[in-house]
Amino acid sequence: MDQETNTAELAIAPGVREVASEDGAVLLDVEQGVCFSLNPVGLKIWELLKKGCSLEQIADALGQEFPVSRPQLVSDASEFIAALAEKQLIRRPNQTIPRRSGFFENLLRRKRRL
Repeated sequence: MDQETNTAELAIAPGVREVASEDGAVLLDVEQGVCFSLNPVGLKIWELLKKGCSLEQIADALGQEFPVSRPQLVSDASEFIAALAEKQLIRRPNQTIPRRSGFFENLLRRKRRL
């Protein structure tokens, strides 16, 4: 995901559930059966994405908490956002995602074969 990407256009995938704690969070996409762990920094980025913040705003917020260079903050945040998009946990509102069988759907299919 490059710096020109407008993160405000991104939306949380409908099947994603979140459980947060002081140690970070766990994201579960119930449609895909994908589980993704977040450390506290990842949780901060996730929360800012949910608010519709831009990559620049995310880097500003992280820069207030961590003594890291701005280019590094932008690069790391962009890489993290790309990982979320690759796992289809976030997407563009009108983006069509190829249908994959979810965890529970696969489990039920296996049970029927037995």
